[in-house]
Amino acid sequence: MKCLIIGSGRFIAPKLIEELIYAKHEVAFLDQNPPPQSVADEVTHIFGDKGSLAFYRDECLEFEPDIAVHLSANTGEEASAFLEVFQGNVMQTVVTSNTNVYLAHARLKRTEPGASVAVPINEEAAIRTLGIGNEEQGDKRDVEKIMSNSKDPCTILRLPPVYGPNDYLRRFYPLIIRMMDNRPFVLLGASQASWRWTHAYVDDVAHAIALAVQMPGENHRVYNVGEAKTPTMKERLEHLGTVFGWDGRVKVISSVDLPDYLKSPGDFSQDMLIDTSLIRQELGYKEPTDYYDGLAESVEWYKGNPPADMVGKTFSYAAEDAVDAREIRE
Repeated sequence: MKCLIIGSGRFIAPKLIEELIYAKHEVAFLDQNPPPQSVADEVTHIFGDKGSLAFYRDECLEFEPDIAVHLSANTGEEASAFLEVFQGNVMQTVVTSNTNVYLAHARLKRTEPGASVAVPINEEAAIRTLGIGNEEQGDKRDVEKIMSNSKDPCTILRLPPVYGPNDYLRRFYPLIIRMMDNRPFVLLGASQASWRWTHAYVDDVAHAIALAVQMPGENHRVYNVGEAKTPTMKERLEHLGTVFGWDGRVKVISSVDLPDYLKSPGDFSQDMLIDTSLIRQELGYKEPTDYYDGLAESVEWYKGNPPADMVGKTFSYAAEDAVDAREIRE
């Protein structure tokens, strides 16, 4: 099988490319970043920008792909450009979306107030009707709408927050900074302590996409992707502390007692607990990475790669020390 992959050259794509090459598929990769060194000699690299996909149409179609995968189509315009190049020229397309398309995410962010959505959230759950507040970054609802009208079968994979080495958002860095500073405790508001938000490790996500590529469907398909068991926020912090080797404790206090800079907006009565049973049943998906191994790899990378706005930054923990005694005992 010949697969052409677009985007995410520093994060998801490398492991996906490796898995497909090791499975004896032919791979082309369109991105400004090179393919992983481990298999670079076996990959057709089309140096290009996903934002100018039409410009590289000839190079893409010269490869004669069976399947085209877009890992970073974030707007309706990018999805349309993707279809303009590949519709009718491949037997299937695969596109990544985001679990923030669900109405539950709007409830969490309070952009569409109402009763909490029941969890776990499966692929048939209600979709939000409004934007997410950062439309300059695109909206995956628009991507899904465009792709659902494709004449060729399309698989849409709704991804949760993805963590791991080369995570450009450094998702867990704010959770481990106090461990790095050897603080004896981390404060957590009571409203967030039992809150659940499904995540996924980058290598596991790449494996899910590889399965969708290697087991193409005859019709449009939508799959949720995410960890099999989602910890609470308190448990997630404790798990990070375990792999970090941190001897401190997570202390739960009333959310109103948190220092202002630790307060997070949102309705945390709304879990973002994602049901991933469908992809497990239909494609046989199972995480290839041990949960704690993935956390450990991630922590090591985050420690050495702080966000740009936190490089060299120091913190005054006096406000946290002042509310330490207000811990809520279970």
